[in-house]
Amino acid sequence: MPRPETTNRTAPRRRTRTRRIADRALALDPGLVKTDGALRTLVAVPAGMGVGYAVATAFGLPAILGVMIGAMPAFITCLVIVDPSTGRTAARTGAVLVPFVVALAGSIALQPFRLVELVLIVVLLFLQFAAAAWGAWAADAAIVGFAGYLCGLLLPLPETSVVPLGLVVAASLAVTIVVRLLLRPDPHRALLRTRRGFVARGVDVLEASAAVLVAGDDRALRRLGRSRDRYHEIALTVDGMLAASGVDAGTTAEELHRLVFDTHFAIDELGRAAGALVEHGAPSDVRHAALRAFTIVLRHGGGHGEEAAHTLLARFGITAAAADDGSRTTAIVRRMAAEFTDLRAAGLRWRELRDVLPRHGAAVPFATPVVLAGGRPAGAVPVLADAVAEGPWRRWHLTASLRTAVHAAIAVAIVEPLALALDGSRFYWGVIGVMIVLAGTNTTHERIRKGLHRGVGTVVGGAVGIALVHLVGTTHPWVTIVLVCVLLAVGTYGFGGVYSVWVACLVVVLCQVYAFSGTFTDALIPMRLAENLLGAAVAVLVSAVVFPIATRAVIRRAERRQLLAVRAFVLALVGVDADAEPDAGDAAEAGRASRPTADAPVTGLRARSRAVDAATYQLDAVLRPMVRFPTGGPARADARTRTSLQAAATFARAAAGRLDTPPQDPPAALRGAAQGLASSIARLADGVVTAPRSAAPATVWTRVGDQVDEAVAAAAARSDGAAVETAARAIGRIDEALALLADRHHATVVGDAAPRSAATLPA
Repeated sequence: MPRPETTNRTAPRRRTRTRRIADRALALDPGLVKTDGALRTLVAVPAGMGVGYAVATAFGLPAILGVMIGAMPAFITCLVIVDPSTGRTAARTGAVLVPFVVALAGSIALQPFRLVELVLIVVLLFLQFAAAAWGAWAADAAIVGFAGYLCGLLLPLPETSVVPLGLVVAASLAVTIVVRLLLRPDPHRALLRTRRGFVARGVDVLEASAAVLVAGDDRALRRLGRSRDRYHEIALTVDGMLAASGVDAGTTAEELHRLVFDTHFAIDELGRAAGALVEHGAPSDVRHAALRAFTIVLRHGGGHGEEAAHTLLARFGITAAAADDGSRTTAIVRRMAAEFTDLRAAGLRWRELRDVLPRHGAAVPFATPVVLAGGRPAGAVPVLADAVAEGPWRRWHLTASLRTAVHAAIAVAIVEPLALALDGSRFYWGVIGVMIVLAGTNTTHERIRKGLHRGVGTVVGGAVGIALVHLVGTTHPWVTIVLVCVLLAVGTYGFGGVYSVWVACLVVVLCQVYAFSGTFTDALIPMRLAENLLGAAVAVLVSAVVFPIATRAVIRRAERRQLLAVRAFVLALVGVDADAEPDAGDAAEAGRASRPTADAPVTGLRARSRAVDAATYQLDAVLRPMVRFPTGGPARADARTRTSLQAAATFARAAAGRLDTPPQDPPAALRGAAQGLASSIARLADGVVTAPRSAAPATVWTRVGDQVDEAVAAAAARSDGAAVETAARAIGRIDEALALLADRHHATVVGDAAPRSAATLPA
């Protein structure tokens, strides 16, 4: 395929190095949430060390003990207590004083009773995971209490040290509260940062689109696909972040939601159109015209989108009016021009909105179907909750958090004697291996991946830590303190993203701590690696045997969640609320599954489309394999399933982006097509979970092509004909995509797509 000729005039202008670095940081960390956490740690931990040192010296305790105990509560609270309200942050931080001191005193008192100590570890770890379902305050108490218990268990302290150590903890928490009040979040500034990171990811998509038009090869297309995937994830993240504070939504918040959706839709569609021009073999002069349009936006910003659209249409009208590939190229170019115009409108709306955003108080939220977990859209969490609630263990009234707590208790009970036999003085490493692998993971694949990350991080951190111990030693304590604080801050940043970075930083810190305690040896890190991997292996085996949930069952429930979200969107296209609409195939369950949270009702086409996008993200999370094999196996079937569902999500997003509201009083044919498609989706969603894949056809999929054709024909006589036709085309294309999925699930597909069906018309 010939490449379009390019000159310096048409090449996209590159961003400056400084701006590119800043944009990359904001794209990797929307709103600088992880960066703020690292900054809190960097300031609070040395402050805790300082007050711990002062209190310990005043009461005659070893200075190293005061430093260590002072650092622990400061670090733990900065890591686990994240709240948009400054007052609640201070209150939650102060409240953990009681569980930390009680657990610390209890572990000191139980030192003569070794067996009781070991049994209590099992109980406390069970409570730590079970408390996740009891609210933030209970979870704080359980996590900090377990940390305090380990501190007392590992340090040979007399009972008379409980009071001064309690004062150390109190002083550390007090100075942590002061630090967090000084570094309180600024919602307005965070929103501006979030917007800039969102825009930076959009620029990546536009640059990748320009590269595709220049190169036109598979490598450029793959890069464009990765850029669109990352942009999709940050769009979901921004939606969830705007709603994080839970304050009632207002008109400004709803406008923000619309702005995020429309900007994401316009840029994603531009990227898709650029890829389509290359894949369909558009002539080089057409690609060159599209490249000039992208260059205008990349050089001057989205505010020049209308100029880009005019340039594209003008050159297209001159050079490609009689393109060999006919209406397909014409439709793509016209759609591209429309999205350039929409991009300009979004930029103007943002500038108008920026002046009326509140600069103080809580963030500006709205009701959103996107739920965040650890600063990212929730992946397998809601899917696993469905599997637990509906699987064979539902009679036990089991929840996802309770299931993990049972796994933790059993795994620790097995690991403790094995770790004691391996290295009695540091058996707790095996316990921590269990805790870490189970924390924040939901499926067997996730737990294996996290165990591997922990192993890699331990090896890298051990190599660096051993080298630093031999290089720095214990003769430069101030250098060591600075090094420890910086590494903990870097590790905090990586905790929610690249877990191996956190592990590597932690291991380097532990090497310094053991060096100052006089117990460091070069064999220490290999032993830690062995015990951590022992704990991880036992945790994975227990989760696969106790209350097991097959990976395939989790995948099927993820498919159903997305199908029911698509069903809700299809009904919303004709103004029907899926939560209240009776339908075959258990409509009540369909309504519940299409609503991610009980306190965040989903209304409107854009919100329903976002619910479909969130379900797509969840499906990707459970489909991610431990190891990617390029040949055969279930991965091929999963890829075909993902393609069908992702296509349905794309069609839903396109319809939501082009329709402000569903058509008023839709024609009977359109309503019938939507309800017929919704019924087929509901039956397929039920069959995906209940029917064996190899069984005879268990459900029926009824195509709605004829009704879609009737709706398109009826649109010509209506004042809102464009809206009716857009809705009909969306229904037809979703029907086309999901009928293929129904066939792969051994459903009986009835009817054919009519030749004039909107499903067959160009987008």
